[in-house]
Amino acid sequence: MMWEETKNEKQVVKKLNSMFLEAKHSSLRKMFVHTNLATRGFHQLWRDWWKDAIPPRLEVDMILVFDELTELDKVFTAGVEVEYFKPRKKNFYDGLQQVLSFSLFGFDSLVLWHIFSPESKNKDIDEYVKPVKEMVEGFRLPLVYLATKLTDEGRFEFFAPWEFYSSSKVDTRYLITCLRDLCDKKRNPLLDKKEVEKRKEILKVLLKIPI
Repeated sequence: MMWEETKNEKQVVKKLNSMFLEAKHSSLRKMFVHTNLATRGFHQLWRDWWKDAIPPRLEVDMILVFDELTELDKVFTAGVEVEYFKPRKKNFYDGLQQVLSFSLFGFDSLVLWHIFSPESKNKDIDEYVKPVKEMVEGFRLPLVYLATKLTDEGRFEFFAPWEFYSSSKVDTRYLITCLRDLCDKKRNPLLDKKEVEKRKEILKVLLKIPI
């Protein structure tokens, strides 16, 4: 599937999954896409605050499992919310509420990834990215905000947290390295709570990730 053929987030995430796996990055242990945390199998994760028989809708676009640098043989998980932008089709704050909700499920790091289509103009992307950066930095939100533009060659231009584009396009391996380092510096502060730590353990068991 070429980038110009992608029409929505699901197709974009599917393509990213292929690219990440093909990159064979040494620090990326596992990757899950479109994981629904609202199924009955995850009941223990949300039953503490959701009493209805019908669970809330909560799908995580990407779960990345990285090596934990501070502890050998340990891993940490990043919950990623992907929002795919075509010119003037969305609000700049799309995905922010969703990614913050991931914190309750025990992810070690939270990532909001705004991906802009190849036909998006750089000045328009800047208009979307600037207010999100101001909110994340101004409120010191404990999440990684990543904004990139896709290229027809399957590479990425960065608009956040750094601004290098037009003359600099990075490949998937470099992007994974950047993402891994960013996640290491932005940790989920709710993990200090015992109930969230328990949900982290349950999440890892259900995903068959070593605790």
